[in-house]
Amino acid sequence: MKQCALCRQEVEQLELSHIVPKFVVRYLKKTSIGAIRNLQNPDKVVQDSEKHYLLCSDCESLFNVYETKFANTFFHPYMTGNKKIFQFDSDAYYFLTSVSWRSLYLDILDFVEHSEEVGIDMETLTCFIEREKVMRSYLLKKQSTVPRIENHMFFFEDIKSISQELIETRPHITMHRSIGSYTFFNKTLKTLATVTNMMGIVVFTLYNKSKQEKLVNTEIINGTGVIKAENQIIEGVCGSKLIEMLNNAKELAANISDKQREIINNRVKTKVEDFRKSKAFEDLKKDFNL
Repeated sequence: MKQCALCRQEVEQLELSHIVPKFVVRYLKKTSIGAIRNLQNPDKVVQDSEKHYLLCSDCESLFNVYETKFANTFFHPYMTGNKKIFQFDSDAYYFLTSVSWRSLYLDILDFVEHSEEVGIDMETLTCFIEREKVMRSYLLKKQSTVPRIENHMFFFEDIKSISQELIETRPHITMHRSIGSYTFFNKTLKTLATVTNMMGIVVFTLYNKSKQEKLVNTEIINGTGVIKAENQIIEGVCGSKLIEMLNNAKELAANISDKQREIINNRVKTKVEDFRKSKAFEDLKKDFNL
């Protein structure tokens, strides 16, 4: 018997749950000319995004309901229809919480096992554990609110100007053609959060927010409202994480072997017309024009 991470019930078999929802990686694969690659090891081709045996079938089905609604309401209209203004309700807050909870749960296990390596202190770890417990209770619908937790959604729109240093990170293709999720903390400023990139739809779930954080026109409240993919601002530790993501992708891309570069180039040459019509080519042109 195995224990579900959410409901904590013992079951014979756990579902193989995606950390970043499956509809995101499905769209990434659909709109890619070649294979998708692991950012941690660019020479490695992967068939799917990160997933773990995490949830029982009932909890997986529960999350799927909210994933489907978010995909139809936000993700696909933004990616394919260029929609910029979205009305939301508490279901969007539930979805964002469920995505960040998955990362937080797994990262807590990692923080505990490698506490000295990651440099986490007991106060920070305790905060993460307490927030995970509250989020889990909310996701199981045992309580209607999640005190002291904020969900923010930032749309990585086309950049008009950027520093020369960051131009070299190829920001459009880096953010729009990648996915990932992880939990981070700044012990000095006391900002604790999980960040998830869904091909340019970037979610920050804040467990503790310092006074230096500035997030404008990004919050998804546990209720109804409107969010627009315009006039958004993220500064502070969260803003620095976006820059860090760009720089990390640049460094990792530089490590790809000459053999793999040749494979990629040959694949593009055999599908030139498809590549010219692709989302990746659009993003490359935007990066080139910066």
